[in-house]
Amino acid sequence: MNGRGWLLVVFFLVLGGLAAGYLTWQAYTLPMSASRPVVPQEREVSVALVTVGAEETRQVHRWVPGTIVANAGDTVILTITNTDPEGAHGFALPGANVFVPEIPPGQTVTVRFLAQRPGIYLFACAKTGCAPDHAEQKGQVVVLGMP
Repeated sequence: MNGRGWLLVVFFLVLGGLAAGYLTWQAYTLPMSASRPVVPQEREVSVALVTVGAEETRQVHRWVPGTIVANAGDTVILTITNTDPEGAHGFALPGANVFVPEIPPGQTVTVRFLAQRPGIYLFACAKTGCAPDHAEQKGQVVVLGMP
């Protein structure tokens, strides 16, 4: 093969390499770990302690929603309502230093906190002895994000 033949072979090899590189670059997608960071938001959530049951001995008190989700860095505003017509309840979210000792029947309070670190944080009624099922009046705040 003469010098011109080798030049053509090298030319086509370089051209083929460039074409393969271009096609690979076009097909490449970023892995999830390289996605854009989540921008902190202000999240407003209405939470209610609801009472279910016809008879006092069969009444069940639960937080609705029972799970609240936020991203690390979000400011969370909770509007908490006690819908139990017969008794006061409280609200405690120790992982965010939120404590409302008593919410009278039919009343609403608003609290605000910063979801700082990823994790699962439990909340519950803060008024001991409010009802027979006091220990079951709980929920969770799930904070998503990179540790």
